[in-house]
Amino acid sequence: MPRTRTSALTILLSIAALTSCSSGGSDGDAGKPITKQLDQGQIMQALPGSGEVIREWDPYKGKRVSKADDCALVDSPVPKGWVRAGEAWYIHNGSTDDMADVTICLFDSPENAKSAYAAWKDKDLQEQESKDAVGEESMFLVNPDTQGTVHALSRSGNVAIKVKVDHTGGDTTGARDMIAATLKRLQQVQDGERATATAADEAAKAQKK
Repeated sequence: MPRTRTSALTILLSIAALTSCSSGGSDGDAGKPITKQLDQGQIMQALPGSGEVIREWDPYKGKRVSKADDCALVDSPVPKGWVRAGEAWYIHNGSTDDMADVTICLFDSPENAKSAYAAWKDKDLQEQESKDAVGEESMFLVNPDTQGTVHALSRSGNVAIKVKVDHTGGDTTGARDMIAATLKRLQQVQDGERATATAADEAAKAQKK
């Protein structure tokens, strides 16, 4: 091979390597789907704990194993392909007047996770636009009849995640940070790492965009 062609190839390979590095890390992980059948302990670890949710919110009564109907809307059938789930509740400034919750639902396939996720879109709630998706798909819904309670929904591979934050006045920021942190924690667990991502981490990333 001529020397000039070898040099050109070397440059192209170097650029490709740099591009690969720059697209990795937190931003590149955002779309990395959950493909493993995580066990119950891994799901519980992925649920955010003390100091890992939005500011002024704290865990309430610990993390808990969820049932299949916790992954469906009220009075809706159990979602097809449900495997296991976990949830955690949170209170604002020590009061149960305002509460939040995170639910992680694992399914046997991405198709069934997608169906369950789509069924969560309550027609009585108002969808808010979001420029950045969380996971492979996400949506943010606001209930105008409950002082703007926010429902953040995300689907990544065979997992669907839902977050509810009471009385936000329709501000989806905190719910987005919580659901993004939960997905990142799932990705960390799937990779064999400890779940360390926090809502504050996600807020800091969003501010840099």
